[in-house]
Amino acid sequence: MKKIIPFSSLTGLLILMPFYSAAQWSVGVGSIVPGTPYAGADVNVQVIPIVAYEGERLTWRGPSLQYKLTGYGVRQSQPTPSWSIDVGLAPNEFDPDDSDQLQGIDRRDFSVLAGIRYEYPSDWGNFMLRAQSDVTGKHNGQRFQATFEKTLFHHPQFKWAVNTGVEIEYLTDRYADYYFGVTEDEAATTGLATYDVGGVFQPALTLGGFYRFDQRWRIIANTRVQSLASDIKDSPIVDSNHSLDAFLGVTYSF
Repeated sequence: MKKIIPFSSLTGLLILMPFYSAAQWSVGVGSIVPGTPYAGADVNVQVIPIVAYEGERLTWRGPSLQYKLTGYGVRQSQPTPSWSIDVGLAPNEFDPDDSDQLQGIDRRDFSVLAGIRYEYPSDWGNFMLRAQSDVTGKHNGQRFQATFEKTLFHHPQFKWAVNTGVEIEYLTDRYADYYFGVTEDEAATTGLATYDVGGVFQPALTLGGFYRFDQRWRIIANTRVQSLASDIKDSPIVDSNHSLDAFLGVTYSF
């Protein structure tokens, strides 16, 4: 079944691009392989549009939107910490039509998360803290994330760059149980055991980069591998111990 994927690394890969003080739009097309830990779920290569906007206070990168409350109006040569309102899609979703093994399991819908984000740029890399809560009423859970990103190699004029990152997320019990638990009704329908998921920590690593053909055209790539928490790996509807995403795209800025 064709669907919109809130690829968790889509936000990060657009951060890899050098920032310009003037407002700038970027559009393009990308190919994405979204990882899924659900048992028997198909993994399909999908082609998606890319739309991004970098303004003084407003930033829109794919499924993520930030509005700066502090730290704006400063040139790139003078990076400064910032607080932002942060809205985005939860990087989790499941359609039972995608798995022959999980017929009878209810659909896990996308949820919109909203909260606060803090970024601290430094000579060692960029630190980011995020706290978000479900505002759609799907599960009323929360997601907390801490990320460190660093440029490993780059061209003197940033014609190209390779970045890496490490992150840790915490999902509250309501969040994790909605996406990876098994309810009594589902157990009665499928024969699977009921399963409750508590709050979990999950680490991830990212690697990505870009190559700039000129001031407007770029090719970008990113991968993200996440180690699943034991409570999630032990779920009857999960058959993997990790989730791996990959992305390749071309953008035009104006």
